[in-house]
Amino acid sequence: MGNKNTIVAVGAILAILGSLTYLYFTEFSRGPTLNLKPFENLGYTVAEETAALLGNQGRVVVVTELIEVMKSANSEAQIKGFKAGLAKKGGVTVKELKDIKRSMDGDPRLWPAGQAAQVAQAGDGASATVLFMSLPMQMSKDDLAALKEAKTKLVVVTAQSPTLKPLLQQGVIQLAIVSRFPPKPPPAGKETPRQWFDRVYMVVKPDALGELP
Repeated sequence: MGNKNTIVAVGAILAILGSLTYLYFTEFSRGPTLNLKPFENLGYTVAEETAALLGNQGRVVVVTELIEVMKSANSEAQIKGFKAGLAKKGGVTVKELKDIKRSMDGDPRLWPAGQAAQVAQAGDGASATVLFMSLPMQMSKDDLAALKEAKTKLVVVTAQSPTLKPLLQQGVIQLAIVSRFPPKPPPAGKETPRQWFDRVYMVVKPDALGELP
């Protein structure tokens, strides 16, 4: 990896860690009990954006990453919100929920060998595959080729990654929900769930990259 790529990768990792730390202390750490409402709000809005992408019709496969076979309360809250959002829209349904299992071994910045192929094949028979998992910091030619074989639209909920923009520009990913770093400042008064979402996340598409670096 060249010096420029190294700097980009390190910067992206620091951005992810900083974003997660910020969200924890500003949104989630308000007492002894974890506040899962922001995760539900995220899932709900992802459902709205996915339904809009599909013209409010079709079926989706939802994929999460399961680390060391440990269920995550955050992921479960996101899925709960996602299902609620689809139910509210009334057109798109969940075909299946799938977990992609991985161990703690290996470089956490990268996808293990074969994971891209699992992602590409997960949504067979559906209108879209919705990934609640961050993209890797680097992607091999084999992984890119595997993702291009996906027979459904790919929607990803991810932290910022150097691989995201090229995947959008190539049309491999059709919709991405990306965490902002840093998030926009909170308003003085109350904010709606959608206002919170737009402050903490951004919606990007191949033809609307917005503020994506």
